[in-house]
Formats: sequence, C-alpha cells, structure tokens
Amino acid sequence: MSRTRRWVMIGGVLIVLWLAALARFPGNGSPPQEPTLQRPATLALPGPLPSPTTSTPTPKRALTIEAFRLHPDGPLYEGDRLSFEVQVRNTAPAPIAHARVEIRRGGSGGEEILAEGLLPELPPGASHTMTWTWVWTASSSGPLSLIAVTRPGEEGLATGDRVTRTVFLRPREQLPEIERQARWAQAESSCCIHHYLTGTATGARLSQRMAWADEAEAAVRARLGLPMRLPTHIVWIPRLLGHGGFTVGDSLILSDPLSDRLLADVPTVLRHEFTHRMTCAWLEREDCLTHLPPFITEGLAVFVAGGHYRPEPLTLRAAALLRLGGWISLERLVEGFYAHPHEIGYLEAGAFVEELVREGGWPRFRAFLQAMERRPGESDQQVLDRALQAVYHQDMRTLERRWQERLRALPADPEQMADLPFTVAFYEALRAYQRAYDPSAYFMNAWLPDWRQAAREGIVADFMREPEDPEGRRFWERLQEARRRGIGGDPEGAREILEALCEALRCPEDALLMGARMKEERISALQR
Repeated sequence: MSRTRRWVMIGGVLIVLWLAALARFPGNGSPPQEPTLQRPATLALPGPLPSPTTSTPTPKRALTIEAFRLHPDGPLYEGDRLSFEVQVRNTAPAPIAHARVEIRRGGSGGEEILAEGLLPELPPGASHTMTWTWVWTASSSGPLSLIAVTRPGEEGLATGDRVTRTVFLRPREQLPEIERQARWAQAESSCCIHHYLTGTATGARLSQRMAWADEAEAAVRARLGLPMRLPTHIVWIPRLLGHGGFTVGDSLILSDPLSDRLLADVPTVLRHEFTHRMTCAWLEREDCLTHLPPFITEGLAVFVAGGHYRPEPLTLRAAALLRLGGWISLERLVEGFYAHPHEIGYLEAGAFVEELVREGGWPRFRAFLQAMERRPGESDQQVLDRALQAVYHQDMRTLERRWQERLRALPADPEQMADLPFTVAFYEALRAYQRAYDPSAYFMNAWLPDWRQAAREGIVADFMREPEDPEGRRFWERLQEARRRGIGGDPEGAREILEALCEALRCPEDALLMGARMKEERISALQR
C-alpha cells in the first residue's frame, strides 16, 4: 500500500471518530475522562453516586454524638486501662429504639470493636450517656485512633454519627515516678475507713485528715440527733473534681489537698458531705432522696455545715446577695437547681433552711422534710410548696416575700458585701475552666469510677492524672493568682483577673460581674 493511500485511510478514520464524538457530546470537542477508581484500604459498602446534574443533600443524623470522652485524662501510656463515655442525642422527629453505640479502634487492617451497647429508647430531643469503664488495655505505644459510632438500628431512619479521636500513647517507662509508686492504702479512724494513694499529700498528713473527719462526723450526727454511726468510707484523691467533694452511696470522695486550690475549708466540706450521708437515716426513710428536691438536700447540708465551702453567716450573706442584685427567686431556683449559679443557689438554699428553723424550730423543720411526698409527674416546686403549706401554712411566694423583708431590715455587712462577689466570680471562672479544659472535672459530669474496683485491681491513673494542655495551664495559674490575691487582701486585683478570665472563658452571664467588663487588650494579654 502506498504511503499516500495509507495516510488518506488514517485521515478518514480520524474524521469518522471526530464526527461521532460531536454527535455524542454536542457543544464540546472532547469527551470527559473516566474517573480513576481507587480501592479503599478496608472493605466498605459504597453509597449511591450523586447525579451529575443534581446535588444530593447530606442526610440528617438521627443520633448525634455530643461528647466523646476517654479516661484517664491527661497523657496516656502503654498499659493504661481505658474507659469511654459517649453522650448521644436523638435529633430525629420521632422516638428511636434499638439503637447502638460502638467504640472502635482504627488501623491499617480495618476497625476493631472495643466496646458496644444498646441505647434505651430516646424520645425526640432526648440525650443519654453510655459509659464503659476500664474495658480495654492499651497494648502498645504510638498513635491510636478511637472512633465512636452510633447506629440507629431501624430501617428508614436517617444515618447515625461518627466521631474520631486520635491520641498518642507514650511508652510505659515514661510514666511519672509518683504514679509509678502510688498504691491504694487504707486506715481506720473513729468514724470511718480512709482510702488514699501512697506518696500523695494525704499519706503525709493522714492523721490530720482523720481527726478532721472524726470531728465533722460527730458534729453532724449530734446536730441531726443520730445515736449510731453509719459505716462510711472516705476516699481522698489528689485529682480535683468538681468543687472538691461528692457523696456516692456510703462513700465520701474528697479532693486533697483542697484549700490551696479552692476557696474551701476541708472540715466544712466534710460536714457538708456527712450531712448528705446521714439525711435519709435522720428522716428514717431510705428513699428520702426520691422525694426531697435538691434545693432542700443541698440547703440542709449547707446549714448543718455552717456554710457552703467555709464557715459563713448565712443570713447576713443572703442579705448581701439581695443588696447586690444577685437574688434568684425561689420559684426559679427550685426548678433546675444545679443549672443556676452554684454559689448563689447554695447560699439561698442554706439561708432558707436557716429561716425555716428560726421560724419554727428544728423538730418542725424535720416534720416538714418528712411531709414531702413526690407524686407522679410533680415538679420540685409543687413538692416543696405543698409541704410548706402543710407544715408552715404559707406558700413559697408569701414566705419568700416576708423573708426578704427581714433581710432588707438587716444592717449591711461590709465583709459579706466584698467577699460574695469575689467567691461567685472565682467559682464561675473555675467551672468555665473545667468545661473548656478539664470536662471530666466539671461537677455535672465528674468522672467518678468505682473506687473499690480500682483499689482491688491497682488502678490509680483515673484518680491522679489531669489534663496538661499548655493554654489550660496558663488559665489555671491565673485563677490561682486571683485566689491568692483575694484571700491576701487585694480584692480589686483578684476581680480584674477573674473578669478577664470570665471574658476569655465565656463564663455564664452573672449579675455580680456585669458591671465591670475587661477591655479587649487585657483579654488578649491574658491569652498570650
């Protein structure tokens, strides 16, 4: 075949192909390239491909993961026993049943399920926290990918949610010496069995702690008129949780040391927690906490302890609160008690108990508590109001109005007028710090695993480690500087620091802080 003829034939073929392409793809001289398909690293079922001409909206999640926390806090090490918390909310318009939550470990070979559980039925908008305690031991150091997955479990529902956390496990030999040497130990005093970690402040000053506990237990038991001691365990931990003290069943859990981190007095906190421990025995009713609103149980504990965190003249302090404009009406305060500013709510509750005891005496107040009976569907306010009318023959509004009249008639106490704003601001800043940098210490979701199991199995990390975020550490140091200035006689310096902290950490709005906000440059200087 001649060269000319060969080129003619090739040219004809090319023209035919070009015309066919034009017919197939009008308006474009070249067809789109085929997409390159990449094989996934792990087996997964692909979803439907979107149409080239319409966009597919992202499906709405039915179960949203609001929080995915792992414990212990702070740095993690090879050999740690890990725990997981997953808070899930139903964001679908209908109830969801049979849903599951899984904790998975990601890796090159796929995803391994470490823990899983069935959620209770969740109405629309409801949330639930799933907890797995010490369910997996980290077997090696290096990066670790942990994944929380929700699976709605019902056909036709929108998709679940998926959150991944990547952490780095340090080699075991890098574990701090204080934790490496710590062991659970116990000692017995007149009132209680004390549990603590060796090598900590408690072990060095155990006799003082035991004496404080014996005195506090005796004082509370005498005030309540209980002849017999209740078996009680006191667990002293170096980790700061909440405001320093919790009562869980027959156990009091206290952070130690306390007074060099908070505006708190250990004997007062002990009396507060012992009151919680003894309340139901005093009322001769095992289920008393089912019927008593938190406003009453916390108010009783503050009154018997003689103050919230420290000894305080409750009525004079309540009068100062009223003058400062921080008062919360009892109708508002009783409902959702823990959602209101902590120091204001506890002060009003304690002073309210003091007012009832002043008006009718201790036996009548006890009868008032015994009269509280929660009926199905009743709110805390309804329970409280009915008992007030039955025993004191006044409703809540009338009693509060007369009480406030007596408070206004009291002379102003300069010490309380100065200290109360400082205390409220300090603890508001503390809680804002905890929410931002140490959520496991925030009192509403404090991490309080079973100390008995921990003692049996030699687990100490959950009770010792704290986050080590550098920015969080700077905020914590400024908070401590405010505490030192406040108790050292420099209230203005303390207030300036606390206002700047509350601006930077976004404390909840509070009437006692609204009058003096820091300038933007001060906040920026604090954050540097």
